[in-house]
Amino acid sequence: MRTKALWGLAVGVCGVASIVLPMLWQHSLVDLKVYRLGGVTLLDDAAGLYDVRLAGLPFTYPPFAAVVMVPFAVVPWAVAVAGWTLGTFVSLIAVWRLSVGKGLASPVLLAVVAGSLVLEPVRETLGFGQVNLMFCALVLYDLLGPVERRGRGIWVGLAAAVKLTPLVFFGLLVVTRQWKALAQAAAAFAVTVLVGFAVTPHGAKEYWTSLLADTTRIGGLAFSSNQSWNGFLVRLTGDLDGGGVVWAGLVAVTVAGGLWLAGLLWVRGERVAAVSVTGLVGLLCSPVSWSHHWVWAIPLGVAVIGRLTKYRVVFGVLWFGVFAIAPIWWPPNHENRELGWSFAEQFSGNAYLIAAMVAVVILALGLRQNCKSGIDRRDPSGCQADLGDIGDPGGPGQAPVVGGGGGLRRRRGGSAVGVGPHRG
Repeated sequence: MRTKALWGLAVGVCGVASIVLPMLWQHSLVDLKVYRLGGVTLLDDAAGLYDVRLAGLPFTYPPFAAVVMVPFAVVPWAVAVAGWTLGTFVSLIAVWRLSVGKGLASPVLLAVVAGSLVLEPVRETLGFGQVNLMFCALVLYDLLGPVERRGRGIWVGLAAAVKLTPLVFFGLLVVTRQWKALAQAAAAFAVTVLVGFAVTPHGAKEYWTSLLADTTRIGGLAFSSNQSWNGFLVRLTGDLDGGGVVWAGLVAVTVAGGLWLAGLLWVRGERVAAVSVTGLVGLLCSPVSWSHHWVWAIPLGVAVIGRLTKYRVVFGVLWFGVFAIAPIWWPPNHENRELGWSFAEQFSGNAYLIAAMVAVVILALGLRQNCKSGIDRRDPSGCQADLGDIGDPGGPGQAPVVGGGGGLRRRRGGSAVGVGPHRG
């Protein structure tokens, strides 16, 4: 009876999502069109890769990205759309499964996947035809797998070769001293750079020497969709050139503090939280982080819910509710109207940034509480984690963390004590 009820719930959520999503779908997969433009140009005139435009939009990705897009460029548009959208849906399922682990019943997983289609970062990724969910799934798969798995780190390197923001995960590998995975990620990335120079020497030189730092090719920094520190500072100060020295300082603090927190979470077995915090560091520090980049809200929200001992449902509703209703679009936007926001509008217009800070505080305070109560996953006697002990996130002499996601809340003498939600 319970199983039938769960499947009934899943079907109901799917039905609601199928009605609501078309009402919210926008943008006509314009980014997929730009990706295809890169692939077509690479075949027709590789030297002009960064000169072509589609309705004023340039190809802004590394040369290797154009290589990856060639298969989508040579098939009919309908085939490309079907394949790309299917890949995005599969990636969304993978993100949820990798985040919550295998303990979630299939109908419940179906329901949460269907419900998450209305989250603004997800629906914008679908509407634009963006790669965000695919990269999120690839990174989670690569980093949450067994530490000894062959080729670990390669997917992170390849993801960074298509869109540079996954380079931030190299930082997680550094602070957790996963040197083999780091070497493999760096090697994969280096090979793709060489491939880019091989297929379009002029384009590769142009990209790596001049276009890489040109944020004007990406879009307006003040736009409310830019949920990064840089976007926040531009909207706050009115300086359209960017946050300047203040932004650079904020980035330095965020990188140092964020990777430190991610490293501690990793050592304590909270691997979904560690990877999600690292993804958040990339979102905050990138000069431009459009709202559809914030698909990392899914694993980050799951990680925080797993950390809480009370009010999990309340937090879950509030967290995913923010990304569903997307208050960032409530104040006036487009054409730099964001520069005239009132003090109150700054709160709603920067809602994703505020939500992110709440999540970080909860995770950080949770670590401190664990230390005080002596339930640290590595050392039940206190908070003695060493970032060098990463071969087994469970720590020396203890059982490995099941699934790598921190689903077992405590380890003592190799046995699980206090089972929490699986998150990996």
